[in-house]
Amino acid sequence: MTDPLLELDHVTKRFGRVVIAEDLSFAVGAGDTVGIVGPNGAGKTSLFGLISGDLSPGSGQVSFAGRRVTKLDAAARCRLGIGRTYQVPRPFTDMTVFENVLVAAQQGAGLRRRASYAAAVDALERTGMSQQANVPAERLGLLQRKRLELARALASQPRLLLLDEVAGGLTDPEVAQLVEIVREVNAEGTTVIWIEHVVRALIPVVTRLICLTGGKFIGDGTPSVVLSTPAVREVFLGSEVTASLSGGTLSEELTPGEGP
Repeated sequence: MTDPLLELDHVTKRFGRVVIAEDLSFAVGAGDTVGIVGPNGAGKTSLFGLISGDLSPGSGQVSFAGRRVTKLDAAARCRLGIGRTYQVPRPFTDMTVFENVLVAAQQGAGLRRRASYAAAVDALERTGMSQQANVPAERLGLLQRKRLELARALASQPRLLLLDEVAGGLTDPEVAQLVEIVREVNAEGTTVIWIEHVVRALIPVVTRLICLTGGKFIGDGTPSVVLSTPAVREVFLGSEVTASLSGGTLSEELTPGEGP
């Protein structure tokens, strides 16, 4: 791969004796769509922390758009174009939906006045949240909170969007709506890396799938190849699961680590 947008070079992170990332190296190109799967405690969210700047590696380097960002904090990396959502939505509950997104445009992207308002409006439109713009965030249901989380990330105008389990807890129709939003965002040129337990949400979107467990990669390739790997089946899926890519779904969906 030439000139990757994101590159991790032998990144390691430990908390005492607990290893959450062990000598991880990988690169993601501009416009790519990458899914990350793995059991609970595999280090997936910690990997996002190392990319976004919420965590600092003990060793190794993180580069973005040709620049080493290892020593930059999350705010600085956001300004460079790394946006993310969190597994548990974190809205400012005493603010309206629009105010939440406006903060992201101003503080995340560094926009001011009309530019920040325009970015906030655009993010709400792209996520289908325009009608809720003046609703206090505390009144939102789960789907709307997840949409708001995504809108805030988009308002920061990322070149790289990190999605952390945005489909978790949603119904099939709600998952389908989120999938379409992510597809559109990627089609506009934004690189997407998506952590997800709801594997059927990933299959229609990603062209590359990585399986992480114990802070190590045990699978990296096309979704069909990775999901058919015995080590991935054993560690992540916990049973025999057949990936049916023609319809964009899995013939069976299991929570990681569960067996039949």
